[in-house]
Formats: sequence, C-alpha cells, structure tokens
Amino acid sequence: MSSEEWPEIQLIELGEDECWKLASGQLLGRIAWSSGSGPVALPVNYVVHERGVWIRTSAYSSLVREVDDNQVAFETDQIDPATHLGWSVLLRGTAEVRYRPEEVPVEVREHESWPAGNRPLWVHIVPRAVTGRRLATA
Repeated sequence: MSSEEWPEIQLIELGEDECWKLASGQLLGRIAWSSGSGPVALPVNYVVHERGVWIRTSAYSSLVREVDDNQVAFETDQIDPATHLGWSVLLRGTAEVRYRPEEVPVEVREHESWPAGNRPLWVHIVPRAVTGRRLATA
C-alpha cells in the first residue's frame, strides 16, 4: 500500500482510566530501569491489580537485584502492522520487591510466570504517572 492510500492517522492522548483498561487486557509488557551499566528493558508477562502492575520472578533475577525501591518504567502496547493502528501505555513509578506470599494479594498470587522454574518473588510497580497514546484513523 502506498503512502497515498493510507487513511489519515491521528495520535490521541489517552486518559488514565482508559490506560488501565488497556493494560489490564494485555499479557506481555516491558519493564525498564537504569542500571550501573546503562538502561535495561526486559519483556515480562504481568498482571494488573488495583492500579498496580505485578511481575512474578525468581530470587536471583537481575530484576530483583536492581529494581527494589527504584524508579522504573513499564510499557505495554498493541499495534497492527498492517493498518499502523494501535495504542501504547506507559507507567512510571517505583518498583517494590515482595518477598513473602502474604505481601501479595490473593488474586495476584494465582498469576503464573511464563518461563519455567521457581519464581517465588514478586515485583510490584506502584505508578506515579500513567500515560497512553492511540494511533487511530481520523
């Protein structure tokens, strides 16, 4: 399809409620942080609960070693490569590692991590800013 055949696409800012609704419907996102050797971004499966993001992880992961009580960004999106339409949600806030099951809501504990292996810890992202954008036809 040539650029002349594409419909006009607008970039629309999303409200916080819509951002949470979209993020809640996805399974995969990326968590990013600044490490001593530079920026790091990892794909993760996650669950949203009460306006927080929860990621299950192993005790010896770089995630646990580097993000506890630090600033992180979390992004999830859905884009259709054929139409160039979709959306992106970005959360910025503090990551908190939860070491004991009783620190994790029951609804969240049921969430399984995709990679095999023992994953007894949780990273909880407490957002301070939630933003999103949608690519939509005019």
